[in-house]
Amino acid sequence: MRSSPVVATAVALFALLAGCTEQTSGDPSASGEPTGTSEQPTDEPTTTPSESGGGVADLQPCDILEPADVQGLQLTGGEEKEVSGARVCRYRYEGATLNDSFTVSVELFDGIGLDDLNVDDIQPMKVGGHDGASFTDPGGGCGVSIGVTDTSRVDNTAVGGENQELACRLATQLATAVEKRLP
Repeated sequence: MRSSPVVATAVALFALLAGCTEQTSGDPSASGEPTGTSEQPTDEPTTTPSESGGGVADLQPCDILEPADVQGLQLTGGEEKEVSGARVCRYRYEGATLNDSFTVSVELFDGIGLDDLNVDDIQPMKVGGHDGASFTDPGGGCGVSIGVTDTSRVDNTAVGGENQELACRLATQLATAVEKRLP
């Protein structure tokens, strides 16, 4: 029985590749000698001063509320997205009618503070131990922003239905639950 040239080539290629498994750190040089030292991994955190100043950079929007909070607010879902530079967790509040149903969101702004809030009809307020502001929009939505640092905030919004009184109540209840878990 004759050996196939394909099998012989495959065996030779395998043997060649098996000898090429050693890795050398450093930069390649013309002499073939490694020129760098090997880098050892460290357990040091890689945060910048703006990320480690007690802001919201280390928070995940869908992890802020406890399951009991979600249930108590009668919310469903919990879908995480990025929207216009904010890390957002969207929930759904199903009211008795479409006018009483809302998309309810926790929105984390890592680099935009409470003073940078760009909406009409802002009403300063306190939310627990944090400065805050409530706002409404002509479409029936409502929000409560919580300042965490000068350059970070959390917006708590209820939009979609037409019952603005209910939207504001939901946004305020959401903000109260969220504030308890903020730095």
